[in-house]
Amino acid sequence: MGAILFICASAFLVYNNTQHLVASRDWRDHSQDVLNTLQLTSQRLDRIDLSSRLYLMGKDQNDLASAQSNVIMLDTGLTHLAELVKDNEMQAVRAGELERYVSDLKQQINDNNALPQAFDPHQEILKFRENIMKMQETERTLLSKRTDESRQSTYRSLLAGTVFLVISLAIVMILFAFLLRDVRRRQKTERQISLTNAQLESTVAVMKQRAGESTLLMSAREEMQLCTSAEQAHEATVRYCQQLVPSVRTALLMINNSRQMVEITTTSENDLKILDGFPLDACCGLRSGRLRWRKSGHSEVHCGHFLGVPPENYLCIPLAAHGDTLGVLYIECPSLLATAEVKSHLDSLEELVEMASMSIAGLNLRSRLEHQSIRDGLTNLFNRHFMEISLDREVRRAARNQAELAILMLDVDHFKKFNDSYGHEAGDCILRDVAEIFRQEVRAEDIICRYGGEEFVIILPETSDAEAVERAETIRKCVSQMRVRFRGEALREVTVSIGVAIYPQAGSTLEEMLRAADRALYTAKHEGRNRVILAGTMVAAIG
Repeated sequence: MGAILFICASAFLVYNNTQHLVASRDWRDHSQDVLNTLQLTSQRLDRIDLSSRLYLMGKDQNDLASAQSNVIMLDTGLTHLAELVKDNEMQAVRAGELERYVSDLKQQINDNNALPQAFDPHQEILKFRENIMKMQETERTLLSKRTDESRQSTYRSLLAGTVFLVISLAIVMILFAFLLRDVRRRQKTERQISLTNAQLESTVAVMKQRAGESTLLMSAREEMQLCTSAEQAHEATVRYCQQLVPSVRTALLMINNSRQMVEITTTSENDLKILDGFPLDACCGLRSGRLRWRKSGHSEVHCGHFLGVPPENYLCIPLAAHGDTLGVLYIECPSLLATAEVKSHLDSLEELVEMASMSIAGLNLRSRLEHQSIRDGLTNLFNRHFMEISLDREVRRAARNQAELAILMLDVDHFKKFNDSYGHEAGDCILRDVAEIFRQEVRAEDIICRYGGEEFVIILPETSDAEAVERAETIRKCVSQMRVRFRGEALREVTVSIGVAIYPQAGSTLEEMLRAADRALYTAKHEGRNRVILAGTMVAAIG
């Protein structure tokens, strides 16, 4: 708006200056016309004077006629002169006087046609010329003044034009600067918008990645909650690690029960150049107890659990829960792209490892508790509680399937004398060796339990009386042939007495079966030990 107002004001000023300049030039031209007319009048007057003189000298009528015609032309010129100087009062008065002089001169010239001797217009011409000279002098003064005014108007017009041009250029430059500023601001805004859009796209991509990782970790958590063994949790850990970072090679290594070696449990590929078993201090991650990268420019020290040349880039993440180190997750990066991918998913990998550690620790704890709840600590056989549950289940199954079921109740002969003679440690050694023979001589589906002290129960599903007696005989003979050494000393012969009860002949319930087997065992001991007695009969086998 300021620029528009300035342009309008400048245009008005230029218009006024132009009008003034035109007016000055018009007045200058007007004065020039007056001077030209006066000059022409003076020339005509000179011709009249010359013709008059020639006429007086020669009395030639042609000269008189020439003088008369010039007087007429002079009269006409004075009329035009009077029109030109009517704007100037003094010049108009003088022009009127000139008209009177011309009138007198014309009358004298016209009246003296008959009396040429009386014709002498020289006095009127002198008056006329004097008046013309005054008018010329006055008009020249006006011309000089008007020329100066015209020149000043021209200068003012040029100055105004120059100022207008400079200011216009300045305004144009200012407007251009504003435009350039706006363009730069717009470019800056566009760059900010572009940067914001890029950041937004990056944020959206990260959020999508995190959402996908969260979904994957949630699935991993749900699957690990469904695992019933540590082995299943091991496989799930490696599987979800591969899903999280598909471009890497993964192996899960766990510390064994002796806490001396680290062993491979699950791998994503079979060609990993990593040792199947190695000591704990061979892994830098296990030594430091925290996540450890091995890559160029970061850490140049290699772990010692590789076959051949170690890879350039790999990651070891220890698994720990409840203050106990369980193992290590090994991630090998075959390329720089894989390394960058691992970096971008490192938080999720650590969360997956933490989740896996808690799950595996929980499963290990449950396994130990289950083992302790159903296993005998000395012989690692099932305990009495588990035997009662299993026997009740097998009796019901045999009744449902109308099948036979055999129970062997075994007792180590003279076990108290072993303890008294060699001590309880030797007795424990005998029980462990006897339990090992039981495991070797029965089927995988048979159930071996420590009933209490030196008594054992073996449950043989779908076994007839003849098969049960035969199996009992085999066990009895193997035990009698066993030689136990304790602290370098050979112990005396160990024998067992065995009572056999068959379902449904010996009973139809858990209690009845156990009582029948116990009575048969008592009979075997009463009749001399180291023998097999079938409940309901007096069949004996003596070694």
